[in-house]
Amino acid sequence: MKKNDIVIAQCESYTYDGNGVVKIDGFPLFVKGLMLQEQAEIIVTMVKKTYGYGKLHKLLTSSENRITPQCPIASQCGGCQLQHMSYNHQKMFKKQQVEAVMQRIAGISTPVEDVLGMENPWYYRNKAQVPFGYDGGSLICGFYRVHSHTIIDTDECKIQHPIMNQILKAVKTLLAKDGADVAIRHLLIKYAIASDEVMVVFIVKNDQAFDCDRMVAALTAQFPQIKSIMLNINTRNDNVILGDQEILLYGRSYIIDECHGNKYQIAMKSFYQVNPKQTEVLYQTACDFAQLSGKENVMDLYCGVGTITLALAKYARKVTGIEIVPEAIENAKVNAQRNEYDHVHFICADMNEYAMHLMTQKETVDVIVLDPPRKGCDKQVLESIAQLAPQRIVYISCNPATQARDLKILAQLGYQTNKIQPVDMFPQTYGIECVCLLLKEKECR
Repeated sequence: MKKNDIVIAQCESYTYDGNGVVKIDGFPLFVKGLMLQEQAEIIVTMVKKTYGYGKLHKLLTSSENRITPQCPIASQCGGCQLQHMSYNHQKMFKKQQVEAVMQRIAGISTPVEDVLGMENPWYYRNKAQVPFGYDGGSLICGFYRVHSHTIIDTDECKIQHPIMNQILKAVKTLLAKDGADVAIRHLLIKYAIASDEVMVVFIVKNDQAFDCDRMVAALTAQFPQIKSIMLNINTRNDNVILGDQEILLYGRSYIIDECHGNKYQIAMKSFYQVNPKQTEVLYQTACDFAQLSGKENVMDLYCGVGTITLALAKYARKVTGIEIVPEAIENAKVNAQRNEYDHVHFICADMNEYAMHLMTQKETVDVIVLDPPRKGCDKQVLESIAQLAPQRIVYISCNPATQARDLKILAQLGYQTNKIQPVDMFPQTYGIECVCLLLKEKECR
């Protein structure tokens, strides 16, 4: 087999990111857009030593779960990978991916629950980060073509909230009229759905050739929901989007949203879940798994600005959030004060060091909740957790592969996985969030 060969094959399975897998005499080809059990003509585009890539040339049989993507640039844009699948099939695919990594990496046979999905899996995102550029001298904005930095011009994203699409279109029109397009690199929009508040951030190369006053006046007149307009100056020549210099152009430097009955202050650089409706589902699942009666001492690791911490606070005697990023801890403290919790504490510390401190103080921790970044936890952190000997661990992750790796380590440390619940935080994409409950071995018996 070589590049540009045309082969006929049937899709046997999926890769983690939703590509179809076919095998030619046992040699696997990964084919974007091909669905399970579909037969197709495939053009070979790349051949490596143990696998290759192919391009869907012609469908010979079509899956009953195939649908027409709602977005006209779905096949080109790198944002959505699964729009050609029915939503039920997307959830099936994601459940199978979780099952596969749990069995292959962790050796876990605990049944994986059906994915908790959305009634309407469209227009859910509360954050847009849109690059700007030129094409033939004309201002364009949109999203990067998959595996490139080429911008596909578009005014609408089918998974972003409609108000953000409207603001994007308005900004593009205003910038083209002003000639200010020389300066802009990205537009960042955040939307607090519960409060109907919007933040707009212009990320520019410099603050010259940018008529801030006219832009602010035009946008606030058209969109009264806008409560914050910021200018972020980024002179770097790399892929980092936000620079260090911030200028407040209008309103306040944050917006306020509500989740799980708590109010949160969201700044330009604050991490906040992008799917507010499913965030409620995710946090309620975590609280249910924690099995809190109001008497427990709970620790929330990688707490960020305290969103999960405060969700747990309703049900626990004491909750402590641990985070190594100072700015996040300051935001978390503000959020705790805003919601009038006096039994919530936030500590800026390294987890291992703080665990040693707790052990010297002989403090009992009943439940530990952790939501690490995609890379998962360091082994030392997991060992520190086990030394604290909580009755239950609730592990939340957006990367089931690293989560499975960590569950295997925790099993060796005496904690068995009792429940696995995927939550679809990112419909139309291959992303999946997963909540796992782990119990001490003696609690499992």
